[in-house]
Amino acid sequence: MIKHEATATLPIPAAEVDLAEWLATLTDEDYQASAKGHRAAGVHWHGDQLGMVNVESVGGTLLVQHYHAVEAGPSRVEMLSPASTGYLMNLVPVGVHVRWVLALTPATATSCTLSCRVEVGLPSPVRHLTGLLGTARAIRRHTEEETVGFAADILAKAGARAVARAAR
Repeated sequence: MIKHEATATLPIPAAEVDLAEWLATLTDEDYQASAKGHRAAGVHWHGDQLGMVNVESVGGTLLVQHYHAVEAGPSRVEMLSPASTGYLMNLVPVGVHVRWVLALTPATATSCTLSCRVEVGLPSPVRHLTGLLGTARAIRRHTEEETVGFAADILAKAGARAVARAAR
């Protein structure tokens, strides 16, 4: 299992952010803007359960993830894609298990910390190959980049909501 967690500080109180709402309204354009490896995303609902399809390129591997929400609340969202497909070197299909967790923790009265954790499970024969390809390093770099991008998007949307409230 490859795991990495990155954090970013937001200069707004945690109470001003609803991660589940943010993810449910994330557009394809917003997703693509948050990291250079992000190719496409779409949010959908199965009844009352949030789902998401992501396509991203990380370290020479194209990943297609079909997520469903394990938990979706204001301060924590856990998305699980038990049957993602990774295309090693953009060619060889491999089954991949991906867990993606976003969480907010109050830091001060006026700031909070966004954490973004990614866990990638690979079949045993592939783990050795991904070690040679530097997959863990690529996932770490990608997670660091997308965390900063997600934080910027969350902050921009929180600012837009504050302006809209003030205009009422």
